[in-house]
Amino acid sequence: MDRQFRNLILLCSAFACFTASALAQSSVDLREASWLASDHRIFALTHEPVMDRERILATAASTPFASEYTSLEAFRGDLELGEHLFKTPLLLGGQAAKAGLSCNSCHVNGRSNPAFQFPAISGEAGTADTTHSFFSKTLGNGEFDPVPIPDLTQPGKVSHDLETRDLEKFLGTIVVEEFGGEQPAPGVIEALSSYVRALRVSGQSPDVEFRRRSIARDLADAKAMAGHALSQLDEEGSALPILLLAGSRDRLAIIHERLIAGEHDTHRAWLTERSREMGAIQAMLRRDASPRGEAMRVLSQALSGWDEVPDFEIIERSTYYSENILTARNEP
Repeated sequence: MDRQFRNLILLCSAFACFTASALAQSSVDLREASWLASDHRIFALTHEPVMDRERILATAASTPFASEYTSLEAFRGDLELGEHLFKTPLLLGGQAAKAGLSCNSCHVNGRSNPAFQFPAISGEAGTADTTHSFFSKTLGNGEFDPVPIPDLTQPGKVSHDLETRDLEKFLGTIVVEEFGGEQPAPGVIEALSSYVRALRVSGQSPDVEFRRRSIARDLADAKAMAGHALSQLDEEGSALPILLLAGSRDRLAIIHERLIAGEHDTHRAWLTERSREMGAIQAMLRRDASPRGEAMRVLSQALSGWDEVPDFEIIERSTYYSENILTARNEP
């Protein structure tokens, strides 16, 4: 126990020193920057692997696991839910959630992340020690043995066989044991596994094509996550809607921190208000006595406010979504 505690203190100190060093070299403070290798950071912050959702759906729809669903629309809904969960840090829990890490942090849009370099967890960029005690109390092996982060669209070690359900077991182990998260709510692992299976059969080339990050896509993700939370309110239990609202708020926070205070205050205020609305609904759902019908009404009303969106596109080139702005702000 003493050794583990000492290692944890050293790791936290290393993370603090790394962050302080990064900030000393730059006036830009983006959460993602703290786990990206310095020589890849600007590109990784402003670009992402291309994801063609319709192609993934069309390809996966002809596979055996799609036949488990009553309709193509139900299959689409589960894939979208899986993608939302994939991008939600709270799913992993523990230290990963505190740092803002989601499945998507290591596997951006299902691909690998060659720029990922978390302090004391990674060796070379693009690697991670999945048995480090910082994240896992049960899988920590006391050894520093980082491995390359795999591309989930390519063949891998874990079987996707429907009969054995090895993938579901593996994903459950990742959440609960590797990252110390809570036992997932019903439907979480099922949706996540559908999304991961769809990535595998999507026919993606090993050669990754990149596109620029955009406010529009991040904002669409945030709204879709909240919309999926609304649809889940018809089901029993509040854990999944709360998780999805957390994912929505995290996506809003990503946009908010990339807008510059004093220059984009109107847009930042709009994002803050949307996040507060989601937070209030989370609080309602955590109160057992709160009627679910009331939560549905409030969330539906909140989502209608997203129709009056400020023009983010007109300011995007002057935000930290811009490679030029980030480069200029990072110059000594």
